[in-house]
Amino acid sequence: MDLHEIDGHIQGLTPHQLKIVQAVYDGGGDWLTRAKVAKALGKRRLTPYDINCLKMLAEKDIVIESTQPTAAPGSDFAYVYHMPDDIAQILQEWSEIREQEARERQRKPINLVTE
Repeated sequence: MDLHEIDGHIQGLTPHQLKIVQAVYDGGGDWLTRAKVAKALGKRRLTPYDINCLKMLAEKDIVIESTQPTAAPGSDFAYVYHMPDDIAQILQEWSEIREQEARERQRKPINLVTE
């Protein structure tokens, strides 16, 4: 994936989906369970919409979805999510470019009144 492709993906995401991307990015490369993603979002648990968002992000190759064995009652495995380092690097570049563009759009202070 390159910068242009990630821009297309990121521009099409909702604010909530961006929060999910941010939560997985902030995981620092660790594999996050759904409970950890929920906690990063300030929730007790993920909603079906959150889970669908994670699946969509995995389909777009922004995050990786996998499973791991668990000892939790009622399930043999847990879903986990991870952002590969190469995607994190592209997102860092994308963010820096967007910040630079925002700074360039701002008006520079001027002084029209001399005393």
